[in-house]
Amino acid sequence: MLSAIGKGLAILVGLIICAGIYLYVLSPQTAVELAQALERGRAGLTEHQVQVGEFNIHYLSGGEGETLLLLHGFGADKDNWTRIAADLTPQYRVIAPDLPGFGVSDHPQGVDYRAATQAQRVHDFVQKLDLGKVHIAGNSMGGAIAGAYAAAYPDETRSLWLLAPAAVVSAPVSELRARIGAGKKNPLLPSTHEEYYALLGFVFEEEPFIPAPLKFVLAERAIERNPLLTDIFFQISSDDLALEQALASSPVPTLILWGKQDRLLHVGGAAILNNAIPSSKMVIMDETGHAPMIERPHQSAEAFKAFQQNLPARVDKAPVAQEAEETQP
Repeated sequence: MLSAIGKGLAILVGLIICAGIYLYVLSPQTAVELAQALERGRAGLTEHQVQVGEFNIHYLSGGEGETLLLLHGFGADKDNWTRIAADLTPQYRVIAPDLPGFGVSDHPQGVDYRAATQAQRVHDFVQKLDLGKVHIAGNSMGGAIAGAYAAAYPDETRSLWLLAPAAVVSAPVSELRARIGAGKKNPLLPSTHEEYYALLGFVFEEEPFIPAPLKFVLAERAIERNPLLTDIFFQISSDDLALEQALASSPVPTLILWGKQDRLLHVGGAAILNNAIPSSKMVIMDETGHAPMIERPHQSAEAFKAFQQNLPARVDKAPVAQEAEETQP
């Protein structure tokens, strides 16, 4: 009997190993989808989609409470927020869209992807889902869009959370800007797998574990989108938005969170924003690069929740919104 059980376990282990090798080597896309599903499930997030104007927008949603809208950065997507969402969904209704031009949302070439236009699209998205007054957060390019949103719709914004936002034009020159200014290849626009893997080392101070199949698939996506990303980067780098000016008289309570070792956008931008925005708080995280919500998800979430606890009490309540479309498999 024990011998039969042992043989059965050996067969089961063998099948699991074979399945793992298949997913890891022969079907990395399937491995990525499974990994994403597990991480989304741990955070209590499900995927949805909605038609907003000319764009079909995919987004993650989960949790209960006031709505917290999370906007990803350049070349990224909604899954940049799944690690931090596990610490946020117990207290907030988290919404993380693929911005137009990114992820699996519509991404036509030749349209306007500048921050003010994207902020208008985000506002249309908020209205379509009937989210009401929202907390809005953004990293990098998403931070510029979140800031433009708060500047344009202050009465519809509960609070603003800027995680190393772009568009702080008076900030010191970053390593990225210095590279581009010296005529070197832009690391944010990889055209090979090796360039994409180098980009990860450039973005993170301590690169989090990313399974090899996921790295491979992400590299493939970045290489495929290179022409579109090149166009979008040109648009946002020539944009005239300056957050330190746009938010100079903003009544919106604002948390500024920045990694001290950020190589893409100089950490000096944090103090510039903190001095410019009337109701703001600045948090600098040591040993952290450009994406604190990935590199330090728990600490970043705790900083946001602590900031919220110190805000004046609110008597208004956000409406309970319904998903616009069925959850995607």
